[in-house]
Amino acid sequence: MEIARTGNDIVAKHLTNALAGEVLSVIGIHNARVVRALPTELPKVEVRQEFTDIMLELADGRLLHLEFQTTREPNLYRFGAYDWAIAERYKRPIRTVVLYTRDVTEAPRTLDAGSMQYTVENVCLGHLDGDAALETVKRHLSAHEWTEEDRVRLAFAFHMRFERRTRDEAFEEIVEVVQRLHDVHEQNYLAALILGFSGRVMADEQKEQLRRVLEMTDFLKELEKEFVERGEWLKAREIANNLLAEGVPTEVIEKATGLSREELEELKKHLH
Repeated sequence: MEIARTGNDIVAKHLTNALAGEVLSVIGIHNARVVRALPTELPKVEVRQEFTDIMLELADGRLLHLEFQTTREPNLYRFGAYDWAIAERYKRPIRTVVLYTRDVTEAPRTLDAGSMQYTVENVCLGHLDGDAALETVKRHLSAHEWTEEDRVRLAFAFHMRFERRTRDEAFEEIVEVVQRLHDVHEQNYLAALILGFSGRVMADEQKEQLRRVLEMTDFLKELEKEFVERGEWLKAREIANNLLAEGVPTEVIEKATGLSREELEELKKHLH
C-alpha cells in the first residue's frame, strides 16, 4: 500500500505555482523569485505554530521562510531555533520574513545571542491598503486583466487595513471575487493561498462560507481524498500491529492489510 501524501505536500505543490516568480513583492517581500515550495516537517524540532509554515526555495539558492504571527513576538529565540534546524537539514542560507496580522505595528528584528547573530524581516500586513487592493483586483477581473499579482493581493487582503469597508464586508467581497473566477488553476492557487495563510484566523462561519465556495476546486478534492487514504492507511497499520503482536506470519499480514513488506518490517522494530 502506498503511503498517502501529507496535506503539506499537496499545499506545497499548489503554492509552487501560486507564488512563482516575484509576486510576493505585492506585500513587500522583494527580490524573492520563488522556484518551489518545500516541506517543513521537522519531527525532532518542537515549535509552536499559529499558522502553516511556508518554506520556499528561491532562484538564488536561498530558502525563504514565511512565519505568520497574530501577536507581537517578544523575542526571536523560537524562530532562530527553527531556522537553525532548517539550515542544518537543507544546508542552505535562510531568509526569514515574519508576516504580522491584525494590529501588530512593530516587532523585534534582531537577536544578539553572543556568537550567534540572528535577523528577520518583519512585514506588518495591517499597514497595507486593503481597500485599494480589493478595488484593483475587482477592476482587473472585470476588464479580463487578471494577473499573478492580483492572486497574491486577494489572498492577503483579509489581513490588510480597511477604512472604507468593515473586515466582514471585505471578506464578503473576497469570497465574491473567488466565485467569479472561471480558471480552475486560479481557483486552486487561491484555495491553497487563502486556506494556508488565513484559515486559522477566520471565524468558523467564514471558514464554512469559503469552503462552500472552494469545495469544487481540485485542490480541496485532492486534500479530502488524501485524508480518506491516510485514514485507511493508519487503520491498516493498527491492524498489522495487532497481528504482529499475536505472532501472525508477515506474509499473511501483508495480504490482509495491503501494507508492504518494508512497512511491516519497520512496524516490527517498534513492537514491545
